[in-house]
Amino acid sequence: MTKVEAIIKVLEENNGIANWNILYNNIEKFYPKIKNPKDWKAGVRGVLYRELDKKFKMIDEGLISLIDYDEVKLNFVEQTEIIDGTTKTVTLDIRKGQNKFRKKLFSEFVSCPITGINDKRILIASHIKPWALSNNFERLDKNNGFIFSPTIDKLFDLGLITFDTNSRIIVSSDLSSKNFQKIKIDKKKEYPNLKLKNRIDYIKYHQNNIFIE
Repeated sequence: MTKVEAIIKVLEENNGIANWNILYNNIEKFYPKIKNPKDWKAGVRGVLYRELDKKFKMIDEGLISLIDYDEVKLNFVEQTEIIDGTTKTVTLDIRKGQNKFRKKLFSEFVSCPITGINDKRILIASHIKPWALSNNFERLDKNNGFIFSPTIDKLFDLGLITFDTNSRIIVSSDLSSKNFQKIKIDKKKEYPNLKLKNRIDYIKYHQNNIFIE
């Protein structure tokens, strides 16, 4: 099997779409010798970029799909409803879906559980398992999310931080200690307002597929 074929296999396993971490974490199953060179990740990226617009395409920053992936799948297909006496399937675009998700999260969170900021105008509804990689249920499941202030949201979204099951922050080696210190967050502190009880499976997904060790 070639590297291109291995990348295709990983994407097929993930419904045609994946981020870099998913690709890196799963490609060895199909190409066992992939990690032999020290710069193997750069090699994977090189192969993929050479095949852009041929076998692969970039849906968003760090989000790769098969060339025939239908972006309509990124929309949310809600349950069927009776409209004007006719049964119709209601399709929500990402913006409307995110708004519903945000309202659900604000029914549980009154502030960012890390910083304590409570101004709704700047708080962000952050998916644990990203929207594009989630199924329809997961996209609107409030247990698949947190309310975060912008800096925490960005760090979490990029996989530069995640959380352990004791609600403590785990910091990526990709984030310099100097920058982390400037954020003024305590790694040893527990953040019980994360309310992880019903979010453990999603957090494990984030640890394994989004977080950069």
